[in-house]
Amino acid sequence: MTADAFEPIRYEHGRPMLLAGLRRYHGFAESVYSITEQWQQFQSLGPIPGHVGSTTYGVMCGEVPGGFEYLCGAEVEAFASLPGNMGRMRITPQRYAVFLHPGHISAIRKTWERIRTEWLPGSGHDSAHRPDFEVYDQRFDPRTGLGGVEIWIAITHDNHQDA
Repeated sequence: MTADAFEPIRYEHGRPMLLAGLRRYHGFAESVYSITEQWQQFQSLGPIPGHVGSTTYGVMCGEVPGGFEYLCGAEVEAFASLPGNMGRMRITPQRYAVFLHPGHISAIRKTWERIRTEWLPGSGHDSAHRPDFEVYDQRFDPRTGLGGVEIWIAITHDNHQDA
């Protein structure tokens, strides 16, 4: 492996989760701005009923040639207590390659592009065609946009072993 090799920081078996928040469609061209607006709207919602922990998630799903669907959300105990207009998503157990985006959040699109165009085609893995997501945990500071964000990519054909 060369010094500039781009590899996951680890592989994980994801657990089932119920996520709730704002779901929106974004065209690729405007997504750098429209996702920022979506996060601002999500933060203005205040506490989500049944929120588990303090981690939030940005979930990419439903990709089509012109864009994709994105959910800004939080894990919840159940969907029953949520307002009717709140987006919902079930994450099923899956194998993931986990990457770290260490820089400013404004550059996260470059990390996603590197995963999809550089790492995945040469990795020996295939996309599982399940939702991929960003994990915003206690390391991330939304005020500065720094602290690190994990990107979890759903994969198949896993020839790697956990450390």
